[in-house]
Amino acid sequence: MKKIVLILIATSLMTMSSYPQEDVLRPKGRADGGGSKSSTHPWALGLEGGLSYNKYGADLNWTDANGESTSANSVYNVFESLSGLSPHFGVFVDYDIDKTFGIHVKFLYNQFKYSNNSDGIVDFYDPTTFPSTYLGTEIVNLEVEDKFSFFSFDPSLRINANEQLYFLIGPSFNYGIGTRTNQFDFTKEDTGINFVGPNATSDNSSSISASEDFKSTRYGINLGAGYKFKVANNVYLAPQINYNLDISSYNNQGLFNDNQTLTEGVKILNISNQSVNQIRFSITLWFENL
Repeated sequence: MKKIVLILIATSLMTMSSYPQEDVLRPKGRADGGGSKSSTHPWALGLEGGLSYNKYGADLNWTDANGESTSANSVYNVFESLSGLSPHFGVFVDYDIDKTFGIHVKFLYNQFKYSNNSDGIVDFYDPTTFPSTYLGTEIVNLEVEDKFSFFSFDPSLRINANEQLYFLIGPSFNYGIGTRTNQFDFTKEDTGINFVGPNATSDNSSSISASEDFKSTRYGINLGAGYKFKVANNVYLAPQINYNLDISSYNNQGLFNDNQTLTEGVKILNISNQSVNQIRFSITLWFENL
């Protein structure tokens, strides 16, 4: 009888001890103990694409012929602020450091495009005569468009708020590629005073365009946030927003306001504190546990 009791007690102890051991080795829920990536497979690759809102801003300071501060009713005031939408797309690599932190590195084709328009006074001359004949003064609208592209490299620290919500912070390196184009379109109402010269596209419009190889390098700070939705085994879809703060320095520029020297006199536009910031709206597709 004692042998039977001892066998029953030993069997019970072995059975009871097996459950805690099972719980330690195989916790309930995810086999990796939480998060969308396992500790043994911390890598992810992904695709990203979307639209960017680009914002150009600058300080405009007018001076007269004596260098004194003044103002001008000029079409060139358009350079104070320009904005526009453009596409971006690329790939990223993501690596888990632990449940809270990770490394997120993006490689993007990133286009910048912005434009705006402004009204101002323009003196009209006939350049085909010598000396040039004054034709009159009109209110003219100038529309400016600037377009160029970067290869963007954004290495970021990823900070997880939970298994779905994450934040990104890090530097941004942008290397100019392709061609930069500038477009200037002047238009006015039909008043009998016409645009004259090689840039005239009609009696009431004129256009100037320029292009150059774009090799500029710019730097910024990238801040982002995303939210991951599981769409398949080890596949996640994440809407993401990024703000790229431009910290590059730009050379100040001077522009002679030759459009209204008769009505307002000689004036020089000084453009300083230029910046081009970007808000990127993206859809990212994650392939995890690689």
